[in-house]
Formats: sequence, C-alpha cells, structure tokens
Amino acid sequence: MNSKSSDDEDSESENNSDSDSHYNKSILRLSHYKKEIMINIANEYGEIGYIKGVLLNVDNIFKELKSDEVLKVLEFTDKEEEEEIKTFYIQVLSKENCKDSAFYITELFIEKEYRGNGIGRKIFEQLPKFLDRNIAEPISCIYLMPGPLERINGEVEYIMNPKDKEMVFLKQRLIRFYESVGFKRIGETDFYYREEAS
Repeated sequence: MNSKSSDDEDSESENNSDSDSHYNKSILRLSHYKKEIMINIANEYGEIGYIKGVLLNVDNIFKELKSDEVLKVLEFTDKEEEEEIKTFYIQVLSKENCKDSAFYITELFIEKEYRGNGIGRKIFEQLPKFLDRNIAEPISCIYLMPGPLERINGEVEYIMNPKDKEMVFLKQRLIRFYESVGFKRIGETDFYYREEAS
C-alpha cells in the first residue's frame, strides 16, 4: 500500500464539497469499524478447522455513525453473513452497552473426524489470549449464533433445517457445548455472548 496515495486522497477529499467529503470519509474509514478475521485451527497433522469472525469497533460505531450509516458499514460480500451481522446489530448491539470492540464469530468449523476430542473446549481456552496477542483493539465480548456446519461436496455449509429432527438435535447439542464454555443466551434472541477474559 502506498502511503503517498492515501495522503493524496485525504487532501483531495478536503477540497471537495461537504457531501463529497462526508462520503469519502465514510468509505475511507470502513476498516476502522469492522475487520473480517480468519483463524485456522491446526494440530500436528495440519489444518483441521477454522474460525471466521468479524471484529466490530462498537465504541466508534456508536459515537460516529447514524443508524443508516451503520447498516452500510456492515455490508459483506457473503450476503448470508451480512444478514446475520445486521440482525445481530439490530437485536443485540444497538440495545447493549458494549464497550471496546466485539468479536462476532460467524463460523466455527471443525472437521468431523476431530470432533468430540476436546478441541472445541481447547479453542475457547486459547481464543481470548490469541485475540489479545494478535488484535490491537481491546475486545470486551465474544458473540455468536450457534448453528451446525458440515462439509458437503467439499464446501462447508450451514445445515439447519428446523423440520429435520437430527439437525435440531445437533443445534441443541451445540448450544449446550457453548454454554459449557461460558456463553450465555442474550434475552430471547438466538445470539450468545461470553466475556472475553478466559
């Protein structure tokens, strides 16, 4: 990235009209509000899963943006994730008094053959320290919406079908696991949170 070009863009935006300047500031500062994060889960044999998430700078979102601007900031290339994050914002963040940044887990996937061996518990023992070491912003809470993921034809997919008893059982099992590692349900929503500290 060329720092000279970002300086040029800043000085250009100062010379534009007020509406153009506001528009440019919003676009240039999107990464200031959210960062998409991918964490690989590996053992001695290689990669066995991953965590996809979004780091949301909650304090800056609330101080600097109006509600319609927030929804624009929360746009993603993956439209399913975008809808989930927007629902999370509307049902949870906009009503909570969250300080610092929030880490929202959009996907946590472990390959089937490695499940049931304590890896999930180990992930949540290590995740707070990992985030503390690798993310500059302080994180006050970790959020998620439990949903079973499976690899189907080489692709990882969310497989919840509320009419399928096996899938309902898998989701309930997943919820019990998250509760066992410190997550708590947020009101009547489908979202769960955990204080960041282990």
